Amino acid sequence: MIARKSLVALSLGLCLLTSCVAQRQAAAEPPRLPSDSAAASVSAAASAPPPSVAASPPPASAAPPASTPASRPALPKQLLIPAIHVDAPVERVGTTPEGAMDVPREWNDVGWFEKGYRPGERGSAVIAGHLDSTTDRAVFWDLNKLQPGDKVVVKGEDGSERTFQVVGSEIYVYYQAPLDRIFGPAGAPMLNLVTCNGTFDRGAKNYDKRLVVYTKEVASR
Repeated sequence: MIARKSLVALSLGLCLLTSCVAQRQAAAEPPRLPSDSAAASVSAAASAPPPSVAASPPPASAAPPASTPASRPALPKQLLIPAIHVDAPVERVGTTPEGAMDVPREWNDVGWFEKGYRPGERGSAVIAGHLDSTTDRAVFWDLNKLQPGDKVVVKGEDGSERTFQVVGSEIYVYYQAPLDRIFGPAGAPMLNLVTCNGTFDRGAKNYDKRLVVYTKEVASR
């Protein structure tokens, strides 16, 4: 189990999602955000960081609980979110040199934080995705449209499927996100989806907010 003390200590020197610089620097104009993607419209969605935007500064101590390999859920391979038509390959991501969660290399892939919990383990697994690219929408563009009760399915490398249900979402100022809630221990298997949100600051090369959608595992049907 992750030590809460270590998690909090690490969070003091980290911001949730490092700058959304990505390759957006090359874009003449920042991609247009959907009218309902601003903080006010994020009643039930989670946002994920663009290309070079570290998705969330994961606690270095956020290692999965001690257990034998055979008892752990399979590594995630595919993420499906029927309500917003997401069917994306899962990349494994670690941390950036600055200590933040890295992001997927491809705009339409998602990135699972491999130094934390696996989807299906009791704790908070984290998957991040880009909101947009330099020219178009990316995999989590519609993440803010998710509603409580919507299903999220994770396919494992062994062919297994785990179903999660949206239980809520929050939007945070990017440097004020509660890392212990997003990455830390939990009483049940949780899967938290993260992406960028709010306004893109061309000077800082970063979105000013992050959207986190919280989901909990439910029995597959």
